[in-house]
Amino acid sequence: MKNYLYMMMLVCVFQGCKSQNNKINFIYHTADYDLGAIYEERIYNSLTGIYEYKSYDGNKVKKNIKVFLKYNPEALTAIHKMYTSSKSEMSDCYFNQGILAHKSTLTFNSSKDNFNLVQCRGNENPTFLKIENEIERYITSSDVYRKTFYWEFYRK
Repeated sequence: MKNYLYMMMLVCVFQGCKSQNNKINFIYHTADYDLGAIYEERIYNSLTGIYEYKSYDGNKVKKNIKVFLKYNPEALTAIHKMYTSSKSEMSDCYFNQGILAHKSTLTFNSSKDNFNLVQCRGNENPTFLKIENEIERYITSSDVYRKTFYWEFYRK
């Protein structure tokens, strides 16, 4: 009985820590489109540390690469501070001749991505772009990223 109570206490403490930590975690999702169809997609979940890259050929996944890339607590807190200081929507879309060419979203305080729920308006969002650039800089400067996605660093 003592072991059971001890285990229950540990679970409760762990759940409390996990839920507090989840408040500053985010899901970053970006996609590039060709004539309205996704041809490249990147998703990063700071809670799990999983970064996923997918490229498509029509409706088929051509490449699907997942790597573990954990944010350090200081960088995670800095991203969250930028987010909380802004009242703007955490998304951005680009159109090319009226057709969606790029879409990015950032979801905080949730285990679910809101990428498909965001309606693109075509308005540039400078606060989101600042946060997005910081996330991209952090991810692409990591050793894991540079080794896995080496082709992005070749000069032509």
